[in-house]
Amino acid sequence: MFVNTDAVTTDWSIGEEVLSAFCEADARLVPESIHQWETRIGEFHSIEQCEPHWAGIARWRINGSLLEFPIGLGWRRKKAVKYQAEIKHSQTSVHGRWLGGGLSVYAAPHNTLDWVPVFRRACNAMTSTFGILHYFTPVEDTGRPGTGEGYFSGGIIPSKGMPKRIPNIGWATFFGGEFAKDVKAEQIAEAGFAIEEVGDGYLARITDNINDVADSYPHFSKRRAELKKLFPDDFFLVKDEPISL
Repeated sequence: MFVNTDAVTTDWSIGEEVLSAFCEADARLVPESIHQWETRIGEFHSIEQCEPHWAGIARWRINGSLLEFPIGLGWRRKKAVKYQAEIKHSQTSVHGRWLGGGLSVYAAPHNTLDWVPVFRRACNAMTSTFGILHYFTPVEDTGRPGTGEGYFSGGIIPSKGMPKRIPNIGWATFFGGEFAKDVKAEQIAEAGFAIEEVGDGYLARITDNINDVADSYPHFSKRRAELKKLFPDDFFLVKDEPISL
């Protein structure tokens, strides 16, 4: 799961809502430990415990200048549902350019867990511009860095030297910000896809179950191609569907 945003993410009200999304969606998603970068801070006991660590300030001195930037928080589980999540905060670069932030979640496949409530709340809380919830199987998780496929598997919207476009549609995709205006919600619903308004954007799903990506990839691929036809021709970087072997 990837949730991208151009909004400020350091405020604790956002952190509280994002962590609540995990803790309240399913007891199997309550974090077991919290981290900053690769350093383990300790065991997770409560959401409130995470407030001082949500956006700690790091200070580096480069060429005599003191640079300050927010450090994101990570949280992990190793039992029941194995996953790791990390927030990368939006911030101003050393060159004065605003850099969007995001939430990244890597999880082991699970047959009975519903990630949609977490995804929905995170996209809303972070005023997301683009987000995907997807099951990456070997047929798709092969993109090289700098390609549309690579941006897709990394949950990234390209920002340097390329038009700002969504790489591809995931099993569930959130279209926010400037992307929301090209979502034809009524046509998408009439074509049999689940779509809902979330905040100022739209969350669309291709099938009813995320495991369909692995269990019935040809059907998923066919439906994704049909959904992409309901968007402008230049909306996505990845034009063609991968070939399932």
